[in-house]
Parts: sequence; structure tokens; C-alpha cells
Amino acid sequence: MTTRGAVAALAGLALLGAGCAAGTTSTASVDTPDPVRVSVAASENAASLPAADAPQRVAVLGDSFSAGSGNDVVWPDVLADEHGFDLVNVSLGGAGYVAGDDELGTFGDEVDDALAADPDVVLVVGSENDVDEDPTEVYDAAHALFARLHAGAPAAELVAVGPIWSGDVPVPAELRDVDSAVESAALGSDVDYVDTLDAGWLADPAIIQDDGDHPTDAGQFLLAEAIDEAVDVVEPGLLG
Repeated sequence: MTTRGAVAALAGLALLGAGCAAGTTSTASVDTPDPVRVSVAASENAASLPAADAPQRVAVLGDSFSAGSGNDVVWPDVLADEHGFDLVNVSLGGAGYVAGDDELGTFGDEVDDALAADPDVVLVVGSENDVDEDPTEVYDAAHALFARLHAGAPAAELVAVGPIWSGDVPVPAELRDVDSAVESAALGSDVDYVDTLDAGWLADPAIIQDDGDHPTDAGQFLLAEAIDEAVDVVEPGLLG
């Protein structure tokens, strides 16, 4: 993810304890993710999902944590296999609500492909890529994105999962501001929100690749478990 290196440099952490240096290794065990704080916006127009025995269509909008970067498996595929839903994963590396505009694209650039699948559920996940962006611009972009999703898939259930921080470098204040902006946009748009920053899903350096940022395949399986549990808190049974 394109902004991660800059943040890690500012943090001044390059040793094993920071969990961000290239070539980092660790014998630490992978712990079960801590419970996450969730914020729930009750939708006034919650639509019925398909019958329990019918596969749901789930669209995932996200960044490289969802698209994969040097991974053989990514968390959306893990959950699709586990729950048996049809998946369209339109995530793009480097994307965020604002980030990615001069690269592969933003979350907004993923919307049309997501809506083309006529999804029953839409998950918007991330992004730490927005760490250097103006929170006001992030709020505006997130609010506009949720409006487009509501308009294009009025029967779909929407859940936003906030930025996910990796490694054990402290979460920068700038990313917390971005997280708050996305949360405000979600709750103001009748979108359930999952705040992950204090959960430490990817805090263990043992599940981070040598780039100091992206999860290993073991990290992807951990993300699948954590996201599955978090979504089930805000919308019980949503993914199956």
C-alpha cells in the first residue's frame, strides 16, 4: 500500500519490535483477534435477503488487503468458500476513498463493477491508504460512495469496515481522523460500520510480509475470521 512506508518512517521504527522492517521474522504465536468496537446504523429500508438456502451475492470493495499482494489466498475467497456465497471482489491495490486517484483507482472506481453483480451484500473495507488524505475529503468521498451504492443496489445490505492497520507500529493520529470521517459518513448514510483500529487484527509481525505492510496468507485467513465475526456482530447471519 503506497503510503505505509512513509508512515513507518515517521514512526522511526525499523527493528523487530516495530514489525515493519523488511525481512522481519518472529516466533510469536498468532492470537485470536481481539473483539472490535462496532457502530451500527439501523437502516430504515433494510431489505430481506435471499432465502437461507439460496447463495447470496456478495461484493467486496477494498484495497490490496482484499485484492491480495503476493498472496495465494485472500480473505474474501476464504469467506465465500466457507459460507457458499457468490463473490465479486473488485478491490484494487492502493485504493481508498480518496487514495488511488492517480494510480489504479479509488473505491469509487470500483462501484460500477460491484453493482453490475446485483449484490445482496456489499462490504467496503479500508483503507489505510487514505492516511495522508484530508479527512474532510475522505468524508465527502465516502458519503458519495455510500449514496451511489444505495441508489444502485437499493435492496442490498451495506457494511463498511474501517481502515485496517498492520504491524505493531502505533496507529497514527492521521489514520484515526480518517477512520472517524468514514464512520461519520457511514452512520449518516444508514451503513453499518466496523471500527478495527484498536482490535489489532494484523498487529503480529509474524503474519506480515517482508514489506512490513501486507498480510501473509496466514494473515489473510486471520482477516477472514476477524471480518466474519465483526460483520456478524453488526448484522447477525448476514454472510451465512
